[in-house]
Amino acid sequence: MLGVKIAARYSFKPCSLGFCGPQNKNTSDILYDYVLGKGNAKKVINVLKKFKSLYPYLKLIAKSNGIKDPFDKKVVQAYWIGNELLEKVKREDLKETIAKEFSKPSLLSKTKAKDIAKSIAKRAKPHHSFHVLFIGSVTGRVKLLGRLLDLCRISWGEITKIKKDLSKIIVRYKPLASNKKIYLGKPRERIITWDVKFLPRLKVGDNISFHWNFVCEKLNQKQIKYLEKYTKQTINLINA
Repeated sequence: MLGVKIAARYSFKPCSLGFCGPQNKNTSDILYDYVLGKGNAKKVINVLKKFKSLYPYLKLIAKSNGIKDPFDKKVVQAYWIGNELLEKVKREDLKETIAKEFSKPSLLSKTKAKDIAKSIAKRAKPHHSFHVLFIGSVTGRVKLLGRLLDLCRISWGEITKIKKDLSKIIVRYKPLASNKKIYLGKPRERIITWDVKFLPRLKVGDNISFHWNFVCEKLNQKQIKYLEKYTKQTINLINA
């Protein structure tokens, strides 16, 4: 189940840091092992369903497109990277999801969730950048401010160098910056953690995505365009 594996790829790092997902002893190991081809999909799905923000968005995207499985590959890609499925999600349905799903026990207050829902702009889409930059953590485990916003959003860039011990790569990307308004800054290089077992066979010139400074997957040009499109769209809505 490729959709489940993609969701595990992007969810692993924040889960291992304690920021997202259930914090049982072996939760992040379950995600990690599944990416490596171990374990079973049902067990991983049960873990991913407990991610308080991820799963409601997947359900919303799937329902809006008449897709039964929230872990369908295109649904998962829509949330983390972006694709045409996001265009079918109506603003009112997004508002309803935030007001209901994010006001459950240990999350936002009902008043806070409703206030956020009311302020959602017309063109807002349930993309990961939207959740990071517009809503932030609903569990309160991490305060997404300053440089943490750049770490939490899904970034992309081109590999310019690979360390000899294969533990790190250097990637050229556009960082999130701010000067009264937020924007994608000028390209610069950044050192990213690379687990060669998690994502093997990378080389200089490859384009990759990364989350919390950890390499997630190799991207093609179409995926890069989608990720850039919806990231910029979110930024524009916030600045407006």
